[in-house]
Formats: sequence, structure tokens, C-alpha cells
Amino acid sequence: MLFANLLMPDAAGHQLRWIGELQRRSASPSMACQLWNAFNTFDIRTEAPKVNAPTLVFHVRGDAMVPFEAGRRLAAALPNARFLPLEGKNHILRADDPAWVTFTKELNEFLGADEQAADSAEEEFAALTAREREILDCIARGQTNSQIADVLRIAEKTVRNHVTSIFSKLGAEHRSQAIVIARKAGLGRD
Repeated sequence: MLFANLLMPDAAGHQLRWIGELQRRSASPSMACQLWNAFNTFDIRTEAPKVNAPTLVFHVRGDAMVPFEAGRRLAAALPNARFLPLEGKNHILRADDPAWVTFTKELNEFLGADEQAADSAEEEFAALTAREREILDCIARGQTNSQIADVLRIAEKTVRNHVTSIFSKLGAEHRSQAIVIARKAGLGRD
């Protein structure tokens, strides 16, 4: 119940019992200890600057599980991040939390930006060459540039050049937008 109280201090008794039971069933004491140690020892400071995807970092001001300043530092370490503080105490937001409305509104707007880009880019899909469509299909399957180069038996630099051209033609800013566009067009499926 200790972690349940840290995760959701504003929760009702039955909610705390439910999350406590969920934690008990999902990890043995030994595994819970290993997870706790892992969560509190990994350091992303060297990797965070390499993330180039747009990111929205939410953090609740009164969070007892993860210090508020840790959320702010994470957002500052990510090049394309926006930090959004939320009012409350619960690490796990509930639909009746005052911050829930702000959270869902901001998240929908953030995700909607990808959808809008994907909708306008569908018109540009026809401008892709056959090779670009083939590479976009591989991207939609989750393959890296190196894997695509191996599959298509071309140089990785050639793949990168095609990817740049694809993103430009589709108006995609990042790989996830290109994947949304590709999936809507029926690519990336077996």
C-alpha cells in the first residue's frame, strides 16, 4: 500500500486497495525491488539530447513518486520538448482529478498536430516514386534505415536520402508522422 499511496494520494480507499493488489500480482517482492533499483539508477542525460521527436512532458506539481523538478529537467534535456505542469498530487491521474481536463485537452491537441500533418500529407503521397513508396512501406513496418538498406540491397546513405525526400514530399517532420501517413495509405501491413 505504500506505493499505492505515493502513486495516488487523493484516491479513495477502494482505489488504493485495487492499485495495491495490482502491484502485488504484477511483481514479486524480489522483482519489485529490482524494478525500484533500476528506475532509480538509470540515467538518460546522455541519450535525451539525441531524441528529435516532438515531445510533450506532463508532470503533476505535488507528485510524491517523482519529484516535480525531475519532470522539468527531463523536458529541458529533450530538444523538442514542451513542459506542461499539472496541478494536483496524483502521479497516476484519474478522470476526476482537476488536472484531467487540462491533460486530455493538451494531449489531444499535441496528437492532433500529427493527424493534421498526416491528413494534408496524404495528398502528397502520389508524388512519391515507386522506390520511395517501397522505403515508406519498410518505415511503416518499423524497420530502421540499416534494416531497409539490407532488405532492399542498397546503401544506407541511399536510404537516408530517400527518407529525406519522402519526409519533404509528405510534409512529415518525423518518422512517426510518416508512419501514420503510410498506415492510412495501406502500407506497412502484412
